[in-house]
Amino acid sequence: MNETKYFHSLDLFRGFCGYGVAITHFNAFAFKNVYMEYMSLLFAEFFFVLSGFVLYPQLLKVINNNKNLTIFYKRRWMRTLPLFIVCLILISALTSQLLSWDFFKYFFLIQKIVPDFLNSDYFPVIWHLSIEEFFYLVFPLIVVFFGKENFITKLVYLFIFLTLIKFAVSYIADANFYRTGTLLRFDAILLGFLIAHFKDILLKNKNFIILLFLIVTPIYLLNYDFFILDRELPYIKFLFILFMQLTSAVVMLTFILMEPLCLNKNVKSFSLLISQQAYSIYLFHMIFIYLLKKLDYSILISTSIYIIILFFVSTLVYKFFEEPIMKLRPKII
Repeated sequence: MNETKYFHSLDLFRGFCGYGVAITHFNAFAFKNVYMEYMSLLFAEFFFVLSGFVLYPQLLKVINNNKNLTIFYKRRWMRTLPLFIVCLILISALTSQLLSWDFFKYFFLIQKIVPDFLNSDYFPVIWHLSIEEFFYLVFPLIVVFFGKENFITKLVYLFIFLTLIKFAVSYIADANFYRTGTLLRFDAILLGFLIAHFKDILLKNKNFIILLFLIVTPIYLLNYDFFILDRELPYIKFLFILFMQLTSAVVMLTFILMEPLCLNKNVKSFSLLISQQAYSIYLFHMIFIYLLKKLDYSILISTSIYIIILFFVSTLVYKFFEEPIMKLRPKII
């Protein structure tokens, strides 16, 4: 098992995902554009496969030295939780929910543990962070438990098992909880982890990846009616999740194929910049949606103002909040 090298193309992909989620959510929430809401589901899904991919080298170090387990937790939580808490306080104050019961459900990231747990889902995008944080908590323990022997084989079986569980649950859970339930989407991140392991084999088939990209992305773009209008049918729910996972994997691999382009100095700098902005954009964009949707501007003007604000705020947040905290994180052995 070799460590994954650094891909500058994934910086570009992360920034693309961050702005994609923010822009589609703005049009969905502020202008009631149901197709943009549909597109936002895919951009959110991209983050899962990306997270699994970039966690691969870190978790290899946990396998090789179990002392890295606690260091892994510290690094993950220092990276994700401080900014989340700040943003949660701000958006809770803005929506008059500070210190409410729902505030504490968000605070402990348990708001999607069971269906209809919230009275007011005023910070809806955090379902994604809940899944990631619980994955960070549980998956390293599984890694340590499995050990090195037949490690990937065991994870493939685990992925299949989780997929079968997902099929069974499709007959019980409603479509929204089926997609966003905290304990139902671990397989999406695990898929990214497995892709990182088999990346060298996969990337040898460049033409096949491009062909898949040209097939699966139009299918997603053109099938809103099929996936959404009948979304409560069990087989539709199940197929929709599987298809989003396939599309996410193919799109990420397509970005990796652009690595030679991303080695250009200007492209590399731009990719790094928007990559650094991605987490604060993901957390803060709902605040600006609440504020800007009250303004009576056209979609073009409103979206332009929104993007400019996100760009500058996220740049400052990374520079003066996220980066100083990351420098304090312990080093993996």
